Amino acid sequence: MSTSSSLWHASLADFQHAVETRSTPGCGAAAALNGCLGLALILKGVRLHRGETDPHRQRLISEGDALQQALAEAVDDDAAAFDDYLQAQRRSHDDAAESDPCDSALDEAREASIRIPLAAAERCREGLVLALEALPLTSPAMRSDTLAGATMLGSALEALVIGAEANLEALPDPATRQALEARCKALRAEVRGLRRRLGSEG
Repeated sequence: MSTSSSLWHASLADFQHAVETRSTPGCGAAAALNGCLGLALILKGVRLHRGETDPHRQRLISEGDALQQALAEAVDDDAAAFDDYLQAQRRSHDDAAESDPCDSALDEAREASIRIPLAAAERCREGLVLALEALPLTSPAMRSDTLAGATMLGSALEALVIGAEANLEALPDPATRQALEARCKALRAEVRGLRRRLGSEG
């Protein structure tokens, strides 16, 4: 996130244009950004409430900041992983004489294209857990921000899982694929439950 090539150095207009017109950033990066904004709305309610020096509130802010950092890094990491995956695919098709190293690079890139969005989805889930804990500490005037942020986190998680699932079919090991499919299903189920408890699910 600190490098000059980071998507965080682009304007929102440039980011939107890149999503519309380039292979990367794709759905994972866009979803992670959406998750960052959702978490920011949740943290707003915690930060701007009276009594911000309360230890409980400070713990939530600290945990939220760590989640925010992880999701922010996922924006760049997902875009880079997907770009590596596309390049590895091209090399695998173009250079049959070096199929073994190309296949290895493709396997590594495919693994990253699944691992990174799923890790970001886990951070979104943790953000929803934080929202559930933060809601009672949020003033009535800011409850809408918290609930909107929770809705955005839930949607971001769904989009991240969709992106990861798109690459599961190419995994050579059926057991690994089935385990990851089960992980995706469990994430969706847990998030539905959290959103029901928050009252942010329509």
